[in-house]
Amino acid sequence: GHITAETLMSILRDKDSGICVDSEGFRTAGSMVSVLPQDPALPCVHFFTATPDPSRSVFKPFVFVAGIKPAPQVRSPTFPQDPAKQIPRFQSSVDRRHELYRRHQAALELMERDRERGQQLLETLRELEKQGLEGMRELL
Repeated sequence: GHITAETLMSILRDKDSGICVDSEGFRTAGSMVSVLPQDPALPCVHFFTATPDPSRSVFKPFVFVAGIKPAPQVRSPTFPQDPAKQIPRFQSSVDRRHELYRRHQAALELMERDRERGQQLLETLRELEKQGLEGMRELL
């Protein structure tokens, strides 16, 4: 009866249950938790990782409103000579990863290469996540 956004984030990070996967060539692609207030005057708040492996990601809050402009850090790049749109198709490849994904991959490499600095980074990410959750509570 008292499931919170933090409860759901914890569930999505649970590797022992098999919900969060990062082995055998497969990794959880991304995760989302939504807070849907019963009062229709209040906005819904959605938390997205937008990066793989929620156990090492931060859930970031989003509130969708009219006229919203997507953050450039989470938009996949576009290419004037996109191999997907040329004939014959896919004769070359391009890096479609958005900036946030690339930085997340660099953070994962740090976590694996230097456990102590990686743990410090993860603690910083969790603190940012906590600030997002606190901001959501203030908003609602």
